[in-house]
Amino acid sequence: MPDLLGIGITGKTLTDLERRILRDSTPYAVVLFGRNIDSAKQLRELVREVKSLARIPPLFMIDEEGGRVDRLRQLIPGLPSAEAFAEGERAAEMSAWSGRVIGMALRWFDVEVDLAPVVDIRGVESPKGLERRTFGADAETVVELAGAFMRGLHGAGVAACLKHFPGIGTGSADPHYGATVIDVSLDELTRRDLVPFARLGNEAHAIMIGHGTYPQFDQPDLPASLSRRITDDVLRGVAGFDGLAVSDDMEMHAVSDLGSYESITDRALLAGNDVILFCSHVERVPDLQAHMRECASRDAAYGARVAEAAERADVFRVHCERLRAAAPPAASFDDVIDEAARFLDEFEKTRPPRDVTVPDVDRRQNPREPRGGRTGREEWT
Repeated sequence: MPDLLGIGITGKTLTDLERRILRDSTPYAVVLFGRNIDSAKQLRELVREVKSLARIPPLFMIDEEGGRVDRLRQLIPGLPSAEAFAEGERAAEMSAWSGRVIGMALRWFDVEVDLAPVVDIRGVESPKGLERRTFGADAETVVELAGAFMRGLHGAGVAACLKHFPGIGTGSADPHYGATVIDVSLDELTRRDLVPFARLGNEAHAIMIGHGTYPQFDQPDLPASLSRRITDDVLRGVAGFDGLAVSDDMEMHAVSDLGSYESITDRALLAGNDVILFCSHVERVPDLQAHMRECASRDAAYGARVAEAAERADVFRVHCERLRAAAPPAASFDDVIDEAARFLDEFEKTRPPRDVTVPDVDRRQNPREPRGGRTGREEWT
């Protein structure tokens, strides 16, 4: 049976258990986090080793947005947040350039997919976990700037994945820690929050399904990632998307508290997710894969859903290969750094005059320079 899981690995080098799982139970994707990154040489070697273990190598994915969700901050310091572009001049140009720089870096590391851009539309205030991560407070701005960022990635040979469907910009909380409620009607959602997904989705070829709840038109305590109405009816029917649906991390408390790994995997798959992410407990992967194989063998509807998801996963892999074939990697990481420096210098010129202050709550306790360790902020998705 084709694999439909995306998994995380624990550190900067593989354990023996991880090598065995990657060789014998190869997942569809491996998702990188700050905990996996120490230096450019180390990251490139980690990706190379993982891909060498499998007959069909997994795709590599990473949340690399800039700003607070910046897994590469130790290697390329200072990449701006999505919200920063609209605050200055030449916003679309700078957003596209940011996407190109990030794409160049990921292409050099042999990472196929950036789990970005965020296309949530900001409310009066950003919910916890989404601060500074949105491109704007209206659909047209988000479509323009997120679309520019996405095309920058594509031009550098890296695929994009829009998030967090069907929109969490007005959510009540952070889904990493519990339920977030988006209290709007389906009509209002369609006129506002769905617009970027509908206009950019089929160009991106992948959309991440979030864990928000939408009580005005769905079960009040049911995350979108487990809702067939949202992940199938709204995504495919209303938004017109025909690409790959990727769940957000199923180990976030908004969904992990609702059942066993096997139970929430089944519910996510049958709701309409094609690739299902479990980013923390790699040791569970073989059992999950065995469970899915057993369900597919005895349940025709489950098997048909697996086949449908696998077909979309294969099509997305081909999309990644086409992007990569059109954009060879940089000759060296120094070339990536040089391009990042040019971008950051030019970006700073577009910023309005201001006094730079950093609130205490946002102050980092360690400098932005290449070194080991993790701060916690790397782990936001």
